Amino acid sequence: MNTVQRIARNMAALFTAHFIVVILSLILSIFIARKLGDVAFGKYSFVLAFTAVFAVFSDLGYNTLLIREVARDESQADKYLNNILSMRLLLSLIIFVLITIIINVMGYPADVKNITYLFAIYILILSFSDAFKVTFRAFEKMKYESGITVLSNAVRVSLGLLVLLLGYGLLELALVFLVSGIFDFLISFLICEKKFVKSQIELDLNFWKSTIRIALPLGLLSIFGLIYVRIDTLMLSMMKGDAVVGWYNAAYKLVLGFKPIPQLFMNAIFPLMARYYVSSNESLRRGYEKSFTYLLILGLPLATGITLLADKIILLLYGEQFVHSVIALQILAWDTLLIFICMPIDFMLVSMNKQNQMAAIVGGCALLNIILNLILIPSFSYIGAGIATIITEIVLFMLYFYFVSKYLYRLSLHKIIARPLIACSAMVMFIHFCGEIGLAVLIISAAVLYAVVLCLIGGFDEEDRKLIDDLISKEGR
Repeated sequence: MNTVQRIARNMAALFTAHFIVVILSLILSIFIARKLGDVAFGKYSFVLAFTAVFAVFSDLGYNTLLIREVARDESQADKYLNNILSMRLLLSLIIFVLITIIINVMGYPADVKNITYLFAIYILILSFSDAFKVTFRAFEKMKYESGITVLSNAVRVSLGLLVLLLGYGLLELALVFLVSGIFDFLISFLICEKKFVKSQIELDLNFWKSTIRIALPLGLLSIFGLIYVRIDTLMLSMMKGDAVVGWYNAAYKLVLGFKPIPQLFMNAIFPLMARYYVSSNESLRRGYEKSFTYLLILGLPLATGITLLADKIILLLYGEQFVHSVIALQILAWDTLLIFICMPIDFMLVSMNKQNQMAAIVGGCALLNIILNLILIPSFSYIGAGIATIITEIVLFMLYFYFVSKYLYRLSLHKIIARPLIACSAMVMFIHFCGEIGLAVLIISAAVLYAVVLCLIGGFDEEDRKLIDDLISKEGR
């Protein structure tokens, strides 16, 4: 199997799983919002954000380090996985104690505290599952991760819908999440044990000392990144209350549903990029330019379409109770584009071992986001939180782009964006004049028009066409 086939197979597995998971998760979120209301949905969103901020400290960058190093030398898999599991066990105990102390100090009511404890256990269990799943990625066997992800989410959503339909609340829903997390962990463990690495607790202090300096900057990237993604929800909860958190997160969850698309795309080619860094600088540059171009082509119409159709989307999915979410979605839609075009730059910098510079950049952006939220939320509520998110992402993109241009290659942005912008303009005109037709038909027609116009004006070059032909011919065999 050649490189194109392998990448295509891995991307197909990840994208298929993601599509199913997004649909399932969206169904559950809509049911929670509609059945329990904006206040309960706000509590649910707060607890997810609060526990996620702490749980990210269980990684410390070792997930990414495992993928990068094992992709370069598979014989290191057992050493990395077993030591990571040991670290994660110790860190998870510390994190759970901290979550328990802080949620009590913050003075939240008993119902919020109880679901916080359950969600904390759930997210920490998933951190162990992630260690097994990134091992699958390092061996470029994404089909196992995809299957597990779909199965565990199917369990979570089906049980969650049953609990809601039977009239239960957030506490019972949190128990459902915990059950699905345990299921995810057990399946991941068994497959890793049988197919890849025999996992066990290993305490190699020399390994810890030698790798922590490399892993920690990668960990700080995740920590700082999650802070400025989640901090707005926490600050809105403390400043404006649960209902506002519910309105904001109804919009934000739709936007974040697209985030795994570029992430999965780059995850599929990341092991290859890590090898190219030490073997072929020209291939690394070409991979960077192509991945940026493809993700821009995807992200631009998504952001534009969501902005234009925000009112229809919110009212269809959540109902009149969440009408305040429309403007939040129109603002946050552009976070979709920024996420898409930041992702290839992010992965290129990791491939080039520039995690120290990245940690400094993301840390600065996290601080900027907190400051902007402190300034904007008191006066503009959830709209201010959305604006703070967009400004932060723009600054992050500019700094990332500068460093990749300095260390690897400067993209000609005007050349890359020109044709997608023309195709997107045609799509905007279509939506403007045909906006009264059904939403599903409108979205499909607009997407087809964008793709057709892009092809007609030369949005794909000869190399792109050869790549597509190769993918089709190889996948058809």
